This record gives sequence, C-alpha cells and structure tokens, in this order.
Amino acid sequence: MLFRDPHDIHYLTGTREGISWLVLHDDSSFAITRHMLVDDVRSQAVDCEILLASARSTDYPDVEQFVISELSRRGLAHGAIDPATLTAKTGFGVNHHATAAGIEIHFVSGLLAGVRAVKDSYELALTRRCVAIAEQAFTDLLENGAGQLIGRSERDLADELETRMWVLGADRQGFPETGIIVAGGPNSAKPHHVPGKRRVMAGESLLIDWGAELAGYRSDMTRTVFPGGVPEFARQAYPTVERALLRAAGHLRAGASMGEIDRIARETVTDAGFPEFHYGVGHGVGLDIHEAPWLRAHSTESCEADMLTTIEPGIYLPGIGGIRIENLYRVTNDGNECLGNLPTGMAAMILE
Repeated sequence: MLFRDPHDIHYLTGTREGISWLVLHDDSSFAITRHMLVDDVRSQAVDCEILLASARSTDYPDVEQFVISELSRRGLAHGAIDPATLTAKTGFGVNHHATAAGIEIHFVSGLLAGVRAVKDSYELALTRRCVAIAEQAFTDLLENGAGQLIGRSERDLADELETRMWVLGADRQGFPETGIIVAGGPNSAKPHHVPGKRRVMAGESLLIDWGAELAGYRSDMTRTVFPGGVPEFARQAYPTVERALLRAAGHLRAGASMGEIDRIARETVTDAGFPEFHYGVGHGVGLDIHEAPWLRAHSTESCEADMLTTIEPGIYLPGIGGIRIENLYRVTNDGNECLGNLPTGMAAMILE
C-alpha cells in the first residue's frame, strides 16, 4: 500500500511533517523524506526505513520513479493507492514507471478511511481535550453577555475565540483550511460563511462554528446564540433544529444506518415546514476536520462502535437568518456519548 496523504501518513507513523511517500508491504515499511528533515523523521518514525530519493539535496530526483524502483527492488508486483491523494502529474508518473517495471498499480478509494474512522483510546483522549478547550473558550467569550458581542465585527469575534483556545492549550483553531465561522443576522443563513467586517446587532441570530486542534486532532461544534433578544423566525426554527438534533442522536448507535440518521434529522426539519439543509447531517472528525464516517442521505454504511461523528442539522432562510446546532458524538454499542457539555436549549442561548 502506497500513501501520499499527510493525514494518513501521520496516522500510521506519528510523523506530522517530512514524509512525502509511505509504503507498507508485508511486515515492513519505507518512507521518502528530504535531506533537511531526515534526522527528525528518523527519530519520529522509528519503525520505518527512511530513504532519500537522491544523494544530494541539490539534485532534482524523479521521486515517483524512485518509489517504483524500490518496489521492484523488493520484489513487489502489485501496489494499491488512493487516487484522491494524487495530483494528475503524480498519478501519471506512478503509472508510467510502474508499467515500465512490470508492477500493477491498483487505485483504491478511501484506502485507510475505514480504519481511521474508528478511534482508539489515544485518539478519543485527544478529541475530548479539544472539545473541552473549545467549550471553555466559547463559554469565556460569552461570559459577559450580549454586551461582549454587540457592535463587534464577526472577524473580531472569530479572532478572539481562536486566541482564547491558544491560551487554553490548543495548538491552533481546528479549521485551518477554512477558519472559524462567525455569522450574524442574514449571514447566518450561509452554512459556510467567512467572517467579515459586519458588526453584530442586538436581536439577531449569531451562528458560531468552531473547534480546537491538538497534536493533529480536532473538535467541531456549532451553537447559535441570540444577543439582546430572539428574532421572530428563530422562535419556531430553533426548537425545530434542536428536535432534529436530539431525534437523530437518539438513533445513533453501533449498527445504525448512517443514511437513516440523516433522514430522521432532515425530515424533522422539512415536516415542520422549513427547507431542507443541503449537506449530510454528520461527518467524522479526527486528523481531518471532515472525514469518515459520512452521515448523508445516500449513505448505505452502518455505524461502528468508537466512531466519532457530528450531528448538525440546520435551518437557513436567505436574507433572514439561520440556525445550526452541532454536537460531536462517540458511537457505542448501546447508543452514543456526547463529547461536549454545552447546552442545546434555546433559553441558554439568549444573552442579556
């Protein structure tokens, strides 16, 4: 098996930086690194043979050719790799050199996804710590009530929330690819809004989607708060979203259909007369902020014990506002465990 994705490589070796290729075969492995990082990588990936693709750092090697030559030298006739982790150039190079060497490459989607989806005790402990940091930062941000939020920009609030997580011990905020979402008023109707200069106003919905990262692992949660009062649309929309969350979570357990959990949440929203949300109701969280399992309408897989998944139904009314509530859950054989302690009830979200 050949790995290119840095999160897969981190998962398998514990090394977060410096390995460009990892190959597992039989009971051994080898990895490709750069001259600048070779000592660090060898001290971290101690069970892996660490190789350089060139004799000198100033050389410009054909790394794909080098990897295939190593497969050939070790007498390997087949290799499997996830095509989603390759650029077109890299994929072409691997296939070209493999064909020339008489090695058959099999392209297998999600090569490690099922393994990474089920968390061990170390991963669960890191995730719990990420959740605790994120929740404390959020609680501290809101501790002085509506006056702490009204009149401040979305960007300013996102920056403060991130800073608070650093102070509490996070390596960084948990969404490095996109950033924390802070969305006020009509912007809260945009599920992936990017915080901007708009200032928070009294009596509107304020959607905050955030998480912490520690040692590569993440947390992910969303709350919608109401500084200075509740807008009219939210009086029915908020309880509907909370009901969708709790109903879906009530069906989350080992053996449950992922597609069925999505359907339960989705129909709770639409049966109340609101438009359906246009994303899967849940996703895994780990070294990636979005990874398997995928709780989507078309999912045919079943949940397994110790999977982590969000449940995050929402109602989004363009030009008016939106509501999303998101928790992170660990699947168990007889149900699930919510990893956070923040309340979901509307009364707790009203800030005076």
